[in-house]
Amino acid sequence: MMRRGWWRSPLRAVAVCAVLGCGLLAYAHLGARYGYIGTPLKVRLAPRLQLTDDRGKPFDLSALRGRAALVYFGYTHCPDICPTTLAALAPVFQALGPDRGNAVIVFVTLDPERDTPALLHAYVSAFEPMPIGLTGPAAAIGAAAKDWGVSWRPAEGGAYIDHASVITLVDPQGRWRVRYGLSQVADPAAVARDIRHVMKS
Repeated sequence: MMRRGWWRSPLRAVAVCAVLGCGLLAYAHLGARYGYIGTPLKVRLAPRLQLTDDRGKPFDLSALRGRAALVYFGYTHCPDICPTTLAALAPVFQALGPDRGNAVIVFVTLDPERDTPALLHAYVSAFEPMPIGLTGPAAAIGAAAKDWGVSWRPAEGGAYIDHASVITLVDPQGRWRVRYGLSQVADPAAVARDIRHVMKS
């Protein structure tokens, strides 16, 4: 039989308060879970990107640790979606304000036969902020696209390429965090909030 006044025990009171406190903290954490405008990805280390940049120098994604990266696969002869997507990132960086120096855009070509470093450099120079252009052997590009979940195939006799148009946000620790389509990047303030969030988490 339970003794009357058992709850008056100081130790029991502390234990009950601790359990209630943990429950409230867990509830608050779940209730305050951040809502990305993009599609959240399972947080894991991003696949390797070891290619050649638009200045002809070796590039390794790990060199960007400490900064957030927006990685996009496309090609310079793309008539519409690629330039539209890259141009849509300019307002995002404007919205980042003083944090803009802590983020970078990486543009990986899916057309390495035509997209030489020199051509890539001329292409990315037209955008603000200027992305890092990447190219390399066809096999390396194909493997990278597969690892990053980007589907693509030559179309219309090879003049154009049908490809998934997605931007992947990589956090300063080099981990996948969020994926965006063009419609989602149309809200630059929200994308900027996402980037700031992954910079801090």
